[in-house]
Amino acid sequence: MISSEMMAETEAFVSLAQRQFEQEGNWDMATLEHGLRKALFMDGCKILEGLLNQPGVLGDYVPAGTCHEKRTRKVQCLLGSFELERGYYKTEEGWDFPMDRSLGLIGSYTPGLAKMMCRAAGTDGSFCEAEQTLRIYAGAEVPASQIRAVAQQIGPAIAEWSPTREEARCEKVPTMYISYDGTGVPMRKEETRGRKGKQPDGSAITRELKLGCIFTAHTTDKEGNPLRDTDSTTYIASFDPAEEFTDILLGEARLRGLGKADRCAVLGDGARWIWKKAGTHFPRAVQILDYYHAREHLSDLAEALFPDQAERDSRIKKWVGWLDKDQVLRIVKDAESRLPRSGKRRKKGKLEIEYLRTNAKRMMYATFKKQDYFIGSGVVEAGCKTVVGKRTKQSGMFWKVEGAQNILDIRTAVIGDTYNSYWEYRHRKAKLDMAA
Repeated sequence: MISSEMMAETEAFVSLAQRQFEQEGNWDMATLEHGLRKALFMDGCKILEGLLNQPGVLGDYVPAGTCHEKRTRKVQCLLGSFELERGYYKTEEGWDFPMDRSLGLIGSYTPGLAKMMCRAAGTDGSFCEAEQTLRIYAGAEVPASQIRAVAQQIGPAIAEWSPTREEARCEKVPTMYISYDGTGVPMRKEETRGRKGKQPDGSAITRELKLGCIFTAHTTDKEGNPLRDTDSTTYIASFDPAEEFTDILLGEARLRGLGKADRCAVLGDGARWIWKKAGTHFPRAVQILDYYHAREHLSDLAEALFPDQAERDSRIKKWVGWLDKDQVLRIVKDAESRLPRSGKRRKKGKLEIEYLRTNAKRMMYATFKKQDYFIGSGVVEAGCKTVVGKRTKQSGMFWKVEGAQNILDIRTAVIGDTYNSYWEYRHRKAKLDMAA
């Protein structure tokens, strides 16, 4: 039962607002909204405190053993803070506070607030921005350090849950796409010590993060170009080596319905590890090298063979025409006949020619377009910027591998639309654990 005492703050504010209106003859709507929200939140905390501190609040979840004297804990929720009194029990594992487990508390934070904290941590540009977001939009005063601490606890839990989750987007689809790429994440010195990098002295300031994405396509537009299904993209981000990463990506593809798809395709750039793992992990997939990477290599090849800009531009135009007609090997033959006899330009030209020859089957763009395949890896490349870059590459950021991994596990869950499902699972699991 809600008593008038529990609503004292709201009643006091309403009375004050009414008096001010009578004196001034108009409403200050902004002040009215913010003041009423604050008063309601304060009274909401009183209501929660009354509900959660009443006798028998544990219901059927009373553990065996002796309940020791109550301990008070300040709990922060979406409405503010309240005092929680709960008993504790001594077990073989240590002191147990069943009320904390029943409520699903994460430290001193309720699940509702912790969920909002982690979402802000994963979607905003920094923990400090997340602190401001919570203050402005939710009226919650949580320091950045605490947002970081909770996120570092929830990130690994999401990573453990995700491969076993129930996935609704696993129905039979015409085409499934698997795409992956690598990008650097700036690291603290201890995380790059002894690693080779691109700095002038040969050292590294980043660690490679591999990003994979799964998405599906059912239809094409009026021009016959394939359309990515809305909300079908999920992401995997990992600092693991290629073998372990591709195992995780394969698990995600299976979870998304790889076995039900009529066909699948792997999209990527020319990195050898991508195609090596694609052949092993996705043997029935069509391999498609990103069209724009192919165009870049044609430009690099022309630069090596033709010092004159006009001749270079003319040759690139001709090669692109051949590329668009599945005639990559014709480009190779033409380029080989024009190689310089010696020097750096010959060496560079041979490397580019070998690249084209090796990936020729992955550059059958006319065929791929007729079969309604995507020919660009823009989804994962954009993901390297939006999923990874916007959160981990802000000015002055340097990460530990574990910290970056945890925040990216949260971020990919939010962007991939699995975040809410995790919190629903967490709630169900807590109820089952209490009943056990």
